[in-house]
Amino acid sequence: MSTHQNDELHRILGPGLEPFADVIPTMLRQELLLDDRGFLARYQLCEALLSQITPEMKNWATPDVLRHILPETVFHKTRMQPIAGALGAVSCQAHPQLSYYPYIPVRFMAEKRTSAPLIVAVHGSSRNPKDFRDLYCEFAERHGCFVIAPLFPMDTATDVPDEEYKYLRGDNVRYDHALFAMIAEFAGHVGVDFSGLVFFGFSGGAQFGHRLLYLWPQKFRAMSFAAPGFVTLPSDQYDWWVGTRDIHGLFDVTLEPDVLSRTAVQLICGEADNFPYEIYSRHEMGMGDAAYSAYGATRLERIKTLKSEYGALGLSADLTIVPNCAHDLPPLLEASKAFLSSHIKTG
Repeated sequence: MSTHQNDELHRILGPGLEPFADVIPTMLRQELLLDDRGFLARYQLCEALLSQITPEMKNWATPDVLRHILPETVFHKTRMQPIAGALGAVSCQAHPQLSYYPYIPVRFMAEKRTSAPLIVAVHGSSRNPKDFRDLYCEFAERHGCFVIAPLFPMDTATDVPDEEYKYLRGDNVRYDHALFAMIAEFAGHVGVDFSGLVFFGFSGGAQFGHRLLYLWPQKFRAMSFAAPGFVTLPSDQYDWWVGTRDIHGLFDVTLEPDVLSRTAVQLICGEADNFPYEIYSRHEMGMGDAAYSAYGATRLERIKTLKSEYGALGLSADLTIVPNCAHDLPPLLEASKAFLSSHIKTG
């Protein structure tokens, strides 16, 4: 290794990890210098991992180093995928047509802990779950939490191929049940007890999430909903999905405000997310003119309506308006991090 490369490696490691520079295997050194991120990214380096590297590993490939140090999981069988960190899509065994993108925090696994929080991050209509997972990777590593970002693909055999996951009930799938099946399988794959669930959903994922809250409030410690296009009001004035009047007949649950209030809720929207978002007419939504007008024409108006309806039930929700932002995932997801981290830490 040249003097320049050696200096660069020390810079990458920083003062806290510099003592381990000489024990890092040759292949891993090259990957770190290139910032290749094939098996281990720079932000995943930690004392818990590097302190377990031995001289005999000097010429080992990085996957073999990780296999030797990290607890064995089903992902040890892979060769081209990371063993921990940001993995490729994983098929759900209970619902093979569905999949999810996981994040496994390297530091957590190197410390051989067995209980961790889990971030559930759900996409909108664009169906880009990998982006959601990737935007939480460094956050997850820093806070010692896992991430699962499900993919709910369009099903062209259904009546509403684009929309049905947002309303939880499909022709062939209960999407809330499918999500919990994914979480259970993921926990089994990594041998970890997910001790607290937190949620982030954007756009259609926020629609999915705030409806999920009505059915499963006991499951989540905190939930963040960013810019839903349409909202379900916790109201007996309207049937599902506009309201919750028939929620017991559809889902065999009863809306219980005192239970809902135990889940911390954040509502997020861009200050400039003000395009009139009219897909469903008032007739399709079963609303009169006055009610439809009060519902709001934009995402920003509708999320404020939802906050108001929560307040009428005695539920509190933080409302975060992101300045200079329209319907844009990265800044809205970034706005969720302080909120979610406070509930991860206090759990």
